[in-house]
Amino acid sequence: MYMARRTLGPIEQAMEAQARFTADASHELRTPLTAMQTEIEVALRDKNMSAQEGRELLASNLEEVNKLRSLSNGLLALANQDKENFVPKPVSTKTILNAATSRTAKAATQKQITIDNRADNLSVHGDHDGLTQLFAILLDNAIKYSPVGTNIEITSTVKGSNAHISVADHGDGIKPEDLPHIFDRLYRADRSRSKEQIDGYGLGLSIAKKIVELHKGAIDVTSK
Repeated sequence: MYMARRTLGPIEQAMEAQARFTADASHELRTPLTAMQTEIEVALRDKNMSAQEGRELLASNLEEVNKLRSLSNGLLALANQDKENFVPKPVSTKTILNAATSRTAKAATQKQITIDNRADNLSVHGDHDGLTQLFAILLDNAIKYSPVGTNIEITSTVKGSNAHISVADHGDGIKPEDLPHIFDRLYRADRSRSKEQIDGYGLGLSIAKKIVELHKGAIDVTSK
């Protein structure tokens, strides 16, 4: 009986994790849908709604639709990070980091944030698109939680046969109790890093972790 429980333990934990994820995802989907439903129902009862009010309603609904699209894209990205589609090839870290920086340049400019790429040009084996997405996620996360007018530094080192690349920001930091969970799906630690509301569904770092694991690497975070 003891051996059977030990064998079933990981399976039960995986099923519980999947159930929690499904419940969390359903909750995240329900929030924008409920907002849209409420606004539409109120509008339908208002027989004197003006054209301007109608446009404002549509703009609000479009914002919620964009949130739903962002969530669904994140869920699909998590599902599509699998070994079957993974074919590692020699890729340049300079090319990858330049592409990731370009993707996030607009968001950085809007907050007057400078991305200082000091990383060496290293050759690694991996998937170009996946690694570009990985660093775009890390840069996007750093930009979201950085104060206006600050810097984000990208640095690199080589240890043995491994390349270590660091993305550092100058935000408020993360509470110690949040650190073990920031790579969990749908986990948000906004209250510990910013007084402002940050858009997102807590999927970015989960996707980043899956990409790293697919490359048989490791990802971690330190915070003061």
